Amino acid sequence: MISRSLVSTTLAAVAALALSACSSGGASTPATVPADVGLEVDAGPGIKFGSTEYTATAGTVKVAYVNHDAQPHSLAIVAADKTTLPGLLRVNANGQVDVGTYNLVPGTYRLLCLIPGHDNMRATLTVK
Repeated sequence: MISRSLVSTTLAAVAALALSACSSGGASTPATVPADVGLEVDAGPGIKFGSTEYTATAGTVKVAYVNHDAQPHSLAIVAADKTTLPGLLRVNANGQVDVGTYNLVPGTYRLLCLIPGHDNMRATLTVK
């Protein structure tokens, strides 16, 4: 026969595990962003970027893409002539960071998430 104490302890452990697994992922996990990053773009929480407008200085720019959400996101940088720059960044989990280096000339770019259903993840990048 199983004691009530053992059953209660087991149920409490299972409940605690279930609650931790059901975390919304909305709280951001600390991310490690390299110190020499010239542009940091945040994904989330939710299906949105951290801002609708970003700026960077022309030249070779290290871009960090930081996920503040439980779902995956991508970051494409599209030039004014609609050419997508090589180097799609991807973050799959809360707190994950992906870094890429881009040669940016002055102008206006679009930042997009290419994950299906993430169409509202759009921002403007102005490079001076």
